[in-house]
Amino acid sequence: MSSYILEVNERKVSGKHLITYLNSLSSLGVYLKPQTKKMSGLDEAIEDIKMGRVTRHENFEEYQKAVYQELGYV
Repeated sequence: MSSYILEVNERKVSGKHLITYLNSLSSLGVYLKPQTKKMSGLDEAIEDIKMGRVTRHENFEEYQKAVYQELGYV
């Protein structure tokens, strides 16, 4: 099974026809999920902090050392 994300301009005739066609597929057992709301950069950063996807360093040199080590430069 594959998943695809499409951005469709519903104001254009071709976009309207595509949406109509995709909705007709849902009656055949294919389910369409509405697109989730895009988060702002600040909201993404707050979520990263909550989920623990951040690292903290004392200064730039420590950060640079950690990045180089992760990339295998050291």
